Amino acid sequence: MKKIINIDGKEYEMKSSAYTQFAYKNLTGRSLLEDLKKLIVIEIEDEMDLSILDDITTPVLDMAYVMIEEANKDQVKSKEDFLLNLDSLYDDIDWIKDVITLAVTPISRRLQNEIKQPK
Repeated sequence: MKKIINIDGKEYEMKSSAYTQFAYKNLTGRSLLEDLKKLIVIEIEDEMDLSILDDITTPVLDMAYVMIEEANKDQVKSKEDFLLNLDSLYDDIDWIKDVITLAVTPISRRLQNEIKQPK
């Protein structure tokens, strides 16, 4: 599935497929499924504790980068370039929910429902 997601006023085309979890593991050494399980229990809202932001920032940015590359490698030169071009991550946090939802799309519709309606 492809989707345009706006991060810090910049639009990125992202793609999530069965391959995404393998690309994520290759980039990070972590399991996409394990990271998603940790993220779906966090209620993402405008006023979040800084410790929660610290827990979600790295995996969500890693997911975004992997899916940007999967959609079109020409959008960013490298992960470092991608991150250096982001000035503000938290002015609008809708992108966080969008990235998580897109990442889980090929894995399970059940996980998608849990993300939309956390317990």
